[in-house]
Parts: sequence; C-alpha cells; structure tokens
Amino acid sequence: MITGFNTDIKHNEKVFHIQTEDKGLQNPYIESLVYVGGEILASKKTSYAEQAGAGVDEKWIGSLMEQQHRTMIAAIKRGRFDADATKSTARPTMSRPSPGSTAVEPPPPLVIDEERTLDQVIIDYLASEAESEHLELSLLNSTEFYAGSAVELRVAAKKSLSQNPIAAAAIEVKVISTIEPPRVIFRGKTAADGTAVVRCEIPPFAEGTAAIIISAQSPIGNDEVKQLVKRKK
Repeated sequence: MITGFNTDIKHNEKVFHIQTEDKGLQNPYIESLVYVGGEILASKKTSYAEQAGAGVDEKWIGSLMEQQHRTMIAAIKRGRFDADATKSTARPTMSRPSPGSTAVEPPPPLVIDEERTLDQVIIDYLASEAESEHLELSLLNSTEFYAGSAVELRVAAKKSLSQNPIAAAAIEVKVISTIEPPRVIFRGKTAADGTAVVRCEIPPFAEGTAAIIISAQSPIGNDEVKQLVKRKK
C-alpha cells in the first residue's frame, strides 16, 4: 500500500489542503483533491492504465503521485484557484426552498484535466516547476550565536521543488539589534554545490537584544534565516 501525500498551503490568507492518493492497480489512476474549509474545491485525475498493463512498481507510482502533488501545490501558489476559493469560503448559507421553488445546488468541484496521459502530466509538472521554483536557504550545522564570539557555519541554497543546488547565490550575514543600526558582518557566494562556509565575528553588546539574519539572493528569488544572538553569562 502506497502512502498518499497530504499538504497544507497558506495562500492569500486561506489554507488549502491538498490530498493525493493512488487508487490501486485494480483502478489505476492518481487522484488529487484540493480542499478549502472542508469543501472540495478542485480535483485532478491521472490514469496510468496503459503503464500498469506493461508492469509498474510502487516506486514508479510514488514518483507519479509526487509529481502530481507538486503540480497542484504550484498551481495554488500561482493563484490558479483564488477565485474558486473565494466562492467556496464566501458561499451564502442555503435556505430551505419555499413551496414550488427549486433548490439551488452548490457548484460542483472544479475538475482539472480528467484522464490525462502520463506525458501530459510530466509536461505540466515541468512547466509549473519552472514557474514556481524559488530559492530555499538552510543551515547545515547547528550553531549557537553569542555576542562577541566568532562563528563558523555552512549554509546551502537549493531550488524549492527540484532540490538542485544553486551556485553563485549571494550570501550575506547581518546583525540587527535594539541599540545599534544593522551591521553586515559577512558577504560571500555559494560554490558549485550550492553551499558556502560562513566565518565571521558577532559584535559584542552589553544590553538590548540582537539577532542574526543570514540571507541568500539569486535570480530565482531570495530567502533568509533568522537566529537570536545570546549574551555570554
């Protein structure tokens, strides 16, 4: 049994829940559902009956599920369902119909690209990935930041969906505090593997609070990590 994917995405102050699951070799298709406020907003189905006939394993099916799941996440981030989400969450309460009148049924969920071929799904996934990829910055080692101390850490810049490294991303480390203007204490760039070694010294301070902001910039976006600076006892 293949475990499905469930993800919550906050977009424009609304929480979208995406659920993707495999219906099994007896009913070979992948289904993704998008929920807002407990209501199904959209659905996407992809048949793999032709591939199943030739023989597929769980790893292949899992990869297809992940591709479709990421496609739905990318569509949400691009605002594909914004209008439908507004209708879903702002739909007026249904009243009981008066005699002789006809009840108005709520609109059915939007069905996206029913029964698409695998090649079409891959093309759609690659297109959405190109539009939605952005930089993600992470710290590769756990580090405590103390005022007046030297620090060494490794950071990594990767693409959000493909997780490929981003080379030549501009890395900057800045100290902000409640008592002094912001101060840049490191600048550098990531290597070919998307990583950079940061060596710098945190300035001392005797009062107030301070934080370190480690940021990365690249043609596909920016990201930052914030850490509090502690004072030695």
